[in-house]
Amino acid sequence: MDNMPVEFENPTRYQELLEMLAGQVHRDLVRKYPDELWKARYEEQPYVSLNEEQKLLVRVAAKENLDELLKAGVRIEAPHTPESDLQEERFQVEALLKQGEPILAYDFVRRALKDYPDDVHLRQLQALALIRTGGPAEALGILRQLLKEGHRDQGTLAPLARALRDLAERTKEPESRRRCLQRSFELYEEAYRSNRGMWSGIHAAWLALELGREDKASELAALIEAGVRETLKKAEAEGTDTMWHRVIAGIAAILQRHFRQGFESFQELAEISQGRSGDMAEVRHIARSVLELLGEDPAPLERVMPSPKVVVFAGHMIDFADRKEPRFPPSLVDTVASEIQRYISSVHVAAGFASAACGAPILFHEALLAMGGETHVVLPYGREEFFSDSVAIREDMDWKDRYDLVLEKAKRVIVTSPQRLDEGSVVFRYANRLLLGLAMIRAKQLRCELVPLAVWDGRSSSAAGSVAQTLNEWKRLGHSAEIIDLRKLRKGGIEIRRQPRRARVATKLPAGLTTQTMIMLFADVVHFSKMQERQMPNFVAHFMDAVGRIEKDLDIRPTAKNTWGDGLFLVFRKAEDAIRYGRSLLDCVNRTDWAALGLPADVNLRVAMHAGPVYVGRDPVTGRRTCYGTHVNSAARIEPITPPGKIYVSQAVAALVTALHLEDCACEYVGQMPLAKNFGVFPMYVLQTEAAGEEDTEFSCSGVE
Repeated sequence: MDNMPVEFENPTRYQELLEMLAGQVHRDLVRKYPDELWKARYEEQPYVSLNEEQKLLVRVAAKENLDELLKAGVRIEAPHTPESDLQEERFQVEALLKQGEPILAYDFVRRALKDYPDDVHLRQLQALALIRTGGPAEALGILRQLLKEGHRDQGTLAPLARALRDLAERTKEPESRRRCLQRSFELYEEAYRSNRGMWSGIHAAWLALELGREDKASELAALIEAGVRETLKKAEAEGTDTMWHRVIAGIAAILQRHFRQGFESFQELAEISQGRSGDMAEVRHIARSVLELLGEDPAPLERVMPSPKVVVFAGHMIDFADRKEPRFPPSLVDTVASEIQRYISSVHVAAGFASAACGAPILFHEALLAMGGETHVVLPYGREEFFSDSVAIREDMDWKDRYDLVLEKAKRVIVTSPQRLDEGSVVFRYANRLLLGLAMIRAKQLRCELVPLAVWDGRSSSAAGSVAQTLNEWKRLGHSAEIIDLRKLRKGGIEIRRQPRRARVATKLPAGLTTQTMIMLFADVVHFSKMQERQMPNFVAHFMDAVGRIEKDLDIRPTAKNTWGDGLFLVFRKAEDAIRYGRSLLDCVNRTDWAALGLPADVNLRVAMHAGPVYVGRDPVTGRRTCYGTHVNSAARIEPITPPGKIYVSQAVAALVTALHLEDCACEYVGQMPLAKNFGVFPMYVLQTEAAGEEDTEFSCSGVE
């Protein structure tokens, strides 16, 4: 129809609804309208002039028409306005934070701020999301600006106090830690006193306890508990959400050593906190910390409010059809599935990380999905190629459909390398290291324990990526796994049907070329192209010479290195060496008076790092050792998007840093970033130090007035 509203993009559907409504109106005209209403219509009397009896007849007819539309699937929505759209954006971010999804919340709020760049509440939520991803240092910049603009409300003060507390947990210097905690306490108390923020008050009381002032903590807790129990009664009478009232009442009671009363409040949370894993992670953390500071056993808390676990999983594939000695025969699939389900049920699993090979990994994902947990699939290379190598190994089972469903239902599917290298073992070792690191990052976000679990036959193996090698790696890094022992589950006399195994094609690498997991560092001088020609000799003599000395000073030997103009490319075997070098590079730039050396005063660098399996060998043209592969390209594409004076690292580096427990090192999430030259959109992190920096410590003590 020519006058069809633009909201209806389907003309056929619009016509169907029009005909249905026309039929309903006709029935009303024929059956329901009395003579006086017909007269009113004929005389074109407005609706407001009808008497109440006539209005009632029209209302009934209108309601029936509206009901018919609703039955037909038409939805009634409030008209979109800038204000309603903004409210929806805020609601979405808050919901993601409640659900324990700070990374998604941060990505969402970054997009929302493009439309509403000046919205204070969105900026406060952005800072809170950063803090919950483990990025207090990045959040401080946002919160500092909000304070400068005069936004000294609870939405700014509480996240600022939280950021300073998190920085205090990082620093190893006692006095810096004490100053951060003291300033955090002052900000939380201000938020409580000036805004009546009960949750801020609880944090203030908790910090008072940590600072050794139990009397102050108890005094604050008593005031807060009295106030919150009054508002709890009102909320119960009105039928509104009472979760935070019970949380605050419970922690306040414990702070006053009223443990039974506190645990009763926590017991009541079980039924009303579903789907709020992010909030509950924070509650458990505070309650456990308070109990430990008071010298009390936290075991009773675990009984009433059990901590969820994040499971990192490894397990055998189903046996190839021509395997001579059974390891995981098809006859054990149901048994192993039951054992995995039993374990997951016993430890309250919130999230799981595993590959998706046929056999134990797929069974693990299926069990966790059945229980409502979130699953994260980590593949060593592309989906189709992995399916061919690790799923489609038998024709007598339904692994393909199960594989497809696991990937479809997964919260995330992380492909660690776009393709399998010809010498494929390195990609499995790399993927397994990332598997552990990513699981540890998620456990940190949810403030819960990481639990390694494996389905294993107990036999050692030297094969890269094997369950045995993975367990050895986990143990070396301090993680002991729970084992579902295939030997105990197997029964004798299993008949193996002989079918030829599809051979995996292995390509022999050219002489001198190997595959290894490396950390690639790219650095670039900002505004180098604007440097004057007469400054080039000074650039070489002073800047490049200073960069060249870093390697010697640190006693680091990169596997490969190269320069072109203002660009640096270095390759390292060890993540810790790459990080030391990158930080020293920026430190050298920041502490040198370049103007005194005949160079622009604002000389600065962008530094980027990525890790992955690459080909290592000599460049036939230059004769130097170098690296090739898609992961080298990834590192190169990160550098152009890095802000001056920062070190951006990929998710792979963040996972490796976490898995290796590198000291004085933290990677803070900065969002999904489009890489240079349309390389794609990837999660990026900024490299920080674990310890509170001098600037942040000074800010925490005296920079907030």
